[in-house]
Amino acid sequence: MAPPIYCDLGMLARNLFKVGYHPGLWQLECKTLTSSGIEFFTSGFANQDASKVMGSLQSKYTIEDYGVTLTERWNTENLLYGQIMQREKLAEGLMLIAEASIQPSSGEKSAKLLADLGKEKFNILGKIGLNKGDPYIAGSLVLQHNEFLGGASVNYATSSENLEWKLALGYTNEQSTLHAELVNAEGWLVSLFHKANDKFDVGVEVGKPMATTNEQGEQVPSDWNLGVGMIYRLEGDALIRAKINNKVELGLGYQQKLREGITVSISTILDCQNITDGNHKFGVGLSLQC
Repeated sequence: MAPPIYCDLGMLARNLFKVGYHPGLWQLECKTLTSSGIEFFTSGFANQDASKVMGSLQSKYTIEDYGVTLTERWNTENLLYGQIMQREKLAEGLMLIAEASIQPSSGEKSAKLLADLGKEKFNILGKIGLNKGDPYIAGSLVLQHNEFLGGASVNYATSSENLEWKLALGYTNEQSTLHAELVNAEGWLVSLFHKANDKFDVGVEVGKPMATTNEQGEQVPSDWNLGVGMIYRLEGDALIRAKINNKVELGLGYQQKLREGITVSISTILDCQNITDGNHKFGVGLSLQC
């Protein structure tokens, strides 16, 4: 197998802190496949604080003979998105993508052309595009030798002359994945994922994001972050999630497969520094597939 693309490095640990948590939201997802081979995916979110409802509708159709996948998406903010992907037919390991989006109400447009080539020891990706009218050029390279991974990524916005670069090193085997990343010599991240057994996964993340810019254009230093997350799989297609960070924010989640194609999940984020008056959040998700 080819190594992953750069943005997927460290994904196993990252998912322990993101996937399955939807604080402050009521979430519904529906996925179905028609007899003609068109896949429909519908999602809806209701924000408990702002009483705002959002949703999206996506359709996907694959033409197997040509290795082409057509995707289109629309959401309640009237964002229109389309993608054409071609995989493996022109050359082994080659993926080509063209995508574009437009929001008629604001006139904002985005477009991207992407080429990715994955072989046994490397994965190289090139990308050019427009992001809200700002042209950019991006690329990444990931190399693999046995269990060791190394990668580099650059993104250059031509009009604003903003250059962002990243370097990563990692080690992975069947049980553990270690990932370290440096961003513009300012931000950094180290993560560890370990699969203790078939039921229990645990991960640790520690890092310091890059400084942000406030409305006055001033650089605001960021604080370092530390988090520990886990998943424990119960009997009967159920699992428990938990995470905690250095701000003593405790995340808890429970997911249960009720029957084939129906999965329900509940999650909460608790502010343990202020139990009585803290900003606690609760969320519920329902996933339907047929």
